[in-house]
Amino acid sequence: MSEATESPLAEALYEPQPRGTRRAPRSGRHGRAPRLVLLAAGVVAVASLAPAAYLVLREGFSIGLLWRALDSPSTPELLWHTAALVLTVGAASMLLGVGLAVLVVRTSLPAPRLWIVLFTMPLAVPGFVSAYTWVAASFRYAPSSTAIFGLGGSTLVMSLGLFPYVFLPTVAALRGVDAAQEEVSRGLGRSELRTFLTVTLPQLRVAISAGSLIVVLHVVSEFGALQLLNYSTLTTAIMQRMQVLGSPESARALAVVLVGGAALLLLVEKIARGRQAPARVGRGVLRAPVRWGLGRARWLWALACAAVSLLALGVPLYIAIVGLADGLSGAGAAGADAALDGQVGIDWAALGSAALSTLELALAAGVVATVVGLPISWLYARHPGRFATIAERSVWLAHALPGVIVALALVYLGVRWFRPVYQTPLMLVAAYVVLFLPLAVASQHVGLRAAGRRLDEAAHSLGYGRLRVLVRVTLPLALPGVAAGALFVLLDSAKELTTTLLLIPTGMTTLSTALWSTTNGEVLDFTAAAPYGIALILIGVLPAYLLARRTVRLTA
Repeated sequence: MSEATESPLAEALYEPQPRGTRRAPRSGRHGRAPRLVLLAAGVVAVASLAPAAYLVLREGFSIGLLWRALDSPSTPELLWHTAALVLTVGAASMLLGVGLAVLVVRTSLPAPRLWIVLFTMPLAVPGFVSAYTWVAASFRYAPSSTAIFGLGGSTLVMSLGLFPYVFLPTVAALRGVDAAQEEVSRGLGRSELRTFLTVTLPQLRVAISAGSLIVVLHVVSEFGALQLLNYSTLTTAIMQRMQVLGSPESARALAVVLVGGAALLLLVEKIARGRQAPARVGRGVLRAPVRWGLGRARWLWALACAAVSLLALGVPLYIAIVGLADGLSGAGAAGADAALDGQVGIDWAALGSAALSTLELALAAGVVATVVGLPISWLYARHPGRFATIAERSVWLAHALPGVIVALALVYLGVRWFRPVYQTPLMLVAAYVVLFLPLAVASQHVGLRAAGRRLDEAAHSLGYGRLRVLVRVTLPLALPGVAAGALFVLLDSAKELTTTLLLIPTGMTTLSTALWSTTNGEVLDFTAAAPYGIALILIGVLPAYLLARRTVRLTA
């Protein structure tokens, strides 16, 4: 099997398609999507929209309430804060992700495979854990400084944690670009820079826009990290009005505004992605791209890459390890309290129980999201059209909702119609699936496109039925993309805080809720939080490493 067939970057594998043209509709026995798949995709899309529908359909909501929320003196500031953070984190993540990907794939940077692994590892660090370590570092080494708080600190912390979402697809996309086109451009007298800007960069548009969409939707829905960094957005205001002010109607009105902003982001991403498929010169296996020589400057660039890794990984790990050491030695507030009780150290039983619960819930969410996402991703890849597009966009809209809204919607549905699953782990897993299903669908779609529709048609011509083709041909070829989607869901489910706080069954604890209970959102006990922060990072390391390893194989 050629590498081009194995690559999940289907956008670089297909024949040139002029802008504005559409593929001719396929007819025959396998030309239409099965009704069962259409039904399943429709059910999943409707279920994903349930939290958004809850905002406007539940009693108590009105246009007047929405207008009062918009007319509130605090709303313009919240809108500005949210928009500013989206723009700064989105731009910084894009610059970091694309720039580092170009350095790794297209230059003579030393040890490119090592850098791929290091630049993927920030995915293992939850946003609120990263924020807590940066705040702890500020209090420890610069107690009078407030630089880490506000827009600047929030942009720094979130960009360092989210840029891998742009870096990973861009690395794979760069490997999939046809080197022959660049040679033609250089043969016409264009410089390396102009060739990259006019030939290579347009073919990265799909990967960059998809990764950037994940980044900005994470920013829109983030609560824990921004609460610790003292930066107010629509999401933090929604949580405050729900939990502190006891005003759910006002919170829902703000959430409607947030959903409108998310829909606008989806539209912008759709426009940025474009419709033109990347072209190839000739057929056959893609050739390896030419690497640009950096000369002696390669060590300076390596130093810059090390600085990024140090900020994204070194600071969280160092501060968490220092806090862990304080806990083991009896230093710090938590250690002092434990020493008074004659129990210096860490409650390993509680830590182990929280870690096990986190793993079980995250694994369940990854499996369920993989299964329920397949109808939409398969339909979007094999039978693109208006219905498939609406279904795919529907699951993305839920990704922008604050966890508190998803949780309240599921509580409402559970109390009304699904009483047996209320206050059970099943409801929490359902919330994770609603929130992170887009990550599975996006990766599955790329994997299915890479599998190639022509291979399905060849199998059909040999007498294979749809189910047999799916099991024997399509899924094995799409497996890398499907597995990557499951890993993304697992990672984000293990890190999710807000939804877990509201839906976790009584008596159950996860690492994120245990860590948050030591901070209470205001008073930070770094020593008590450190073991849970390290455990969260360790749980995320293996999925992040597997994603990095998969990317390394694509660039080999």
